Amino acid sequence: MVTNKLLAVESIRGIACLIVVFSHLSLTFFPILHSGNTDFKLYPIQSYLYDLPFGFLYSGLSAVFVFFVLSGFILTKVLTDNYSDTRLKKACLKRYPRLMLPALLSCVLAYLVISSFEMNHPSLTDWINNFGNFDGSLLGAFYNGAIDVFFLSGKSLYNPVLWTMKIELIGSFLVFLLIYLFNKFNKSYFSILLLFVILILTVTKMLNPLLGLGLAGFIIGFIFCIHGSIINFKYSILLLITGLYLAGAHNDSSSYFIFTQIIGGKTYNLCNFISGILIVYAILFNNELNNFFSGKVGVFLGKISFSIYLIHLPILYVLGVYFFSYIYAVSENYTLASILASIVTITVSIILAIPFHKFVDKKAMSFSNWVANRNSNLNKDSFKASKESM
Repeated sequence: MVTNKLLAVESIRGIACLIVVFSHLSLTFFPILHSGNTDFKLYPIQSYLYDLPFGFLYSGLSAVFVFFVLSGFILTKVLTDNYSDTRLKKACLKRYPRLMLPALLSCVLAYLVISSFEMNHPSLTDWINNFGNFDGSLLGAFYNGAIDVFFLSGKSLYNPVLWTMKIELIGSFLVFLLIYLFNKFNKSYFSILLLFVILILTVTKMLNPLLGLGLAGFIIGFIFCIHGSIINFKYSILLLITGLYLAGAHNDSSSYFIFTQIIGGKTYNLCNFISGILIVYAILFNNELNNFFSGKVGVFLGKISFSIYLIHLPILYVLGVYFFSYIYAVSENYTLASILASIVTITVSIILAIPFHKFVDKKAMSFSNWVANRNSNLNKDSFKASKESM
């Protein structure tokens, strides 16, 4: 098992979160970076970059798979160190409220934003101009953030980033199950079997591809924690470079021609999935890379990464589009307006994530701990009362 030095986990989360933000900024201001375009004369720089293997810089899907693998890893690490059935039960009890409360409040924030401002610009993409283009309500925001994204559709019109929440919740409980089986029977083959079943269901389309691959990421994180071993710097760099290369995959990018010839339209999903696995292993299981990714700035971003993830889209919708419109009107320079609007969006997202983390995310942690402890105490009291009545 890897050493106790896990600061790199936070740092990787922070970097991955910024990459998700970069992804959404490029979808808003530089969409050809994602979709490609056959008319090179119209978008020469974007089209050129699209065909280069540097898409990892704005590969939101790869970053999300990094999240999933890290979640499986860290949940396993925390619970298998000094394992007890009580700690596992508390983890199960607090997982939903810990995720739900910040997600719910992000939906409420998004509703307040889209109901108060109508921000659009004809030069920008439909992706951002259509944000909030639906009949929403405060009650709908509560329902969507508390129930729908976790147990039903797994989607949110209020805050589209919440598509990961259903995977996060189910994946967490799969890991809890594997931790229980591992500590009861001291066998880890259950994880291999479950991973195989999940992948078969995904390949046969019985599971949605992103759901199936996301759950597989959680299981792989568990396997990494139980069986991962330190690798030397040379191999870790090779894994990292390979992971970054695969993170830039698009179905029709010329840099990934060999993959599209073999797996066709599955190139984007599969390459990004594998990239997340390789990146996490390369960094966590090499001491040099682990130390490199344990810096204070990265760790700080990691601590507020969930908050940045939840609030950056409403900020992009209001401030990002507003600044773009203002600067574009003054300068008539699309690129300059896009870059400055992106800088403003990133800066404000980080600044506002600090109070959101303090007053929402940390409070959700405290509340979820209270729920778990209260239920544990109630069960103890019930057990004690039943013994006394015997």
